Amino acid sequence: MSHSEMMTPVEILPWLGKHWSFFIQRLEAGRLAHALMIEGPAGCGKMSLASAMVAQLLCCEDGPLACGQCRSCKLRAGGAHPDYFELQPEEGSEVIKVDQVRSLIAKLQLTTSASTRKVAYLHPAESMNGAAANALLKSLEEPAGDTVLILVSNNPSRLPITIRSRCQTISVAQPESQLVLDWMVKTSGKPEAKIVAALQAAGGSPLRTLHYLESSELDAYPQVKQGLSTLLLHPASVSLISSQLNELNPVDLWRWLSMCTVEVIKSMMAGTALSWLPSNVELRDKTLLQLQRQADINRAMSATPVRGDLLLQDWLIRWAEQIV
Repeated sequence: MSHSEMMTPVEILPWLGKHWSFFIQRLEAGRLAHALMIEGPAGCGKMSLASAMVAQLLCCEDGPLACGQCRSCKLRAGGAHPDYFELQPEEGSEVIKVDQVRSLIAKLQLTTSASTRKVAYLHPAESMNGAAANALLKSLEEPAGDTVLILVSNNPSRLPITIRSRCQTISVAQPESQLVLDWMVKTSGKPEAKIVAALQAAGGSPLRTLHYLESSELDAYPQVKQGLSTLLLHPASVSLISSQLNELNPVDLWRWLSMCTVEVIKSMMAGTALSWLPSNVELRDKTLLQLQRQADINRAMSATPVRGDLLLQDWLIRWAEQIV
């Protein structure tokens, strides 16, 4: 692939423009930090940005974009680059362990063999346990040779301040919905109405929107709204609605329940009606915020052994109790 055929992450995901420009300017000026923290909500393109940075840092050609043709680029594309190291939780685990970090540090001590620098890519960075984070500190302070560490995080607040303070932060915010919609209409080839529905179901997350456009999961979001609406009219149907919604992906389900609750809160504050809520039902506004927060907590708990069906049933009972 030639320079002209390569695409920057900006061309692929246009809202990454300022972040890519910042990176290139720093790199060309010789002022790029040896540790970068790319942070932001899931599905906003952080990993695409990080991958493009990795390619640029390892390329042996002096150009504005990784050439794709040099030996280093070909090794990276083939997954066999000796100066590139990727660290993530091992299969069956949810954490990056201290032994993994120690192994990485040992590899970073070696001299480069295919590129002018070594690059380590850690994601999600917040999955490091305490011992792993402490082991990484020295490398963040005094990296071996010409090394760049790229940490990607959906939730940087879960990282020790000692880690965050030693990284140059690149914050990728969720782009405006109109920008995402325009991009989707131009690139996806899908009907605008379906894109709008997917964007709403994804809570504005662009890459999650893409996922919904290509899967049958998009049909589940209206099902959640219908279930909540039915409960307000028939509170005794909690068991039935719970069994129906419990079939959905728990992470998606809890995000949708949180989004629906926020939508109700905003409509009540604005004095407007929602098409999916029964018009003859009045809700309590003071406890809705507690329900929304609980939905977010339960989403985080969905990856634990806690019984999701019981969490869901309890939440739906409390939702049905919102009727004044």
